[in-house]
Amino acid sequence: MDYSKVIFPLLCILLFQFCNTKNEVEVVEDIHKIEISKDFLLDGENGFQFQPLDTIDLERSGNPPLTFIHDIAFGKDYIFLIDNRKGLLKYDYDGNYIQNIGKKGEGPDEYLVLTAIYLDEKENIVLVSDWQKMVVNSYDLEGNFIASSKKLAGQPISFYKEDSTILVIQEDLNSSEKDGKSIMISSIEPTTLEFKTQENPLYSFTSKFNRFYNFLNVFGKMNHERLFYMPRSQFAGLIGQKDTIYRMKEDHLIPEYQLDFKDFEKSDTLRIEFTEINEGNASMLLTYKKDSYHLILDLGSNTPKFSYKLPFKGVSLEEFPKHLNADTYYNIIRNKDAQEEENPKIIVSSLTTGTN
Repeated sequence: MDYSKVIFPLLCILLFQFCNTKNEVEVVEDIHKIEISKDFLLDGENGFQFQPLDTIDLERSGNPPLTFIHDIAFGKDYIFLIDNRKGLLKYDYDGNYIQNIGKKGEGPDEYLVLTAIYLDEKENIVLVSDWQKMVVNSYDLEGNFIASSKKLAGQPISFYKEDSTILVIQEDLNSSEKDGKSIMISSIEPTTLEFKTQENPLYSFTSKFNRFYNFLNVFGKMNHERLFYMPRSQFAGLIGQKDTIYRMKEDHLIPEYQLDFKDFEKSDTLRIEFTEINEGNASMLLTYKKDSYHLILDLGSNTPKFSYKLPFKGVSLEEFPKHLNADTYYNIIRNKDAQEEENPKIIVSSLTTGTN
């Protein structure tokens, strides 16, 4: 008997033990493997560096104080951002505050806890997801309320646009398992806010950490295939120093990339806190021994591309560089030594080789 045919599926089942039990994850033998060595993570920039392109200073006279920026949408002439306390705000590219869009409250045209923005300048629409109310609100670019969707199946954490389809990714907290959560998906029509929810949860997992707003784009694309990754932040760290990026096939997930962190001790705690998949790159915020690293994986070549020790300790989603496109990023920088509360700067940078 060929025991390898039995052992391999068993190992895969153990590896993917946190995945959805309703939509079974297929076991595939041609999974792509990406090895990230300890030396690669700790050695520095690996021939790449961030080159600043532009700075948008939000510290202007008359600008409201911002506490924590959850999401930003960059338009042709204006920037739309979600602040933890202030809600949805509009700025020009000189950093001048233009207006608040909508307001916090219990009313039908109001919101409580915003998590994500979707901007469509062609249709003159900006959508925001309300985690607390479990709805999507729409406004025109001048700030007028248009509509509010019906209640979603879960609490929305992000949007994902693919061609003409807009997905609303939601966290379903109605789980019988302790610390269990599920990811729900709804496709939404941005002008009417009509939506269709997938019948079964896409992905189920357990986590001791509940950071409802600290999720980046869990979907991305590679070779016209939709990829999915959701950080499973555990106090104990990654199981066996491994993790998985999936490919979505119809209404379920297939393991596509196995991430294998090599040369680390069993006692080393590795956590992938956040991720974005964009233009064939997986950009991750990873913590190791209380330090934070920006790790970028090249999914086309199945290799790690970039590693950089970030100047902050622990998790800081504001400071973490987020994609604008393939090799252009933005992040939020605050003056933490300022005596008085100051507004941050938005730094736009490109990832280039060190020879450029």
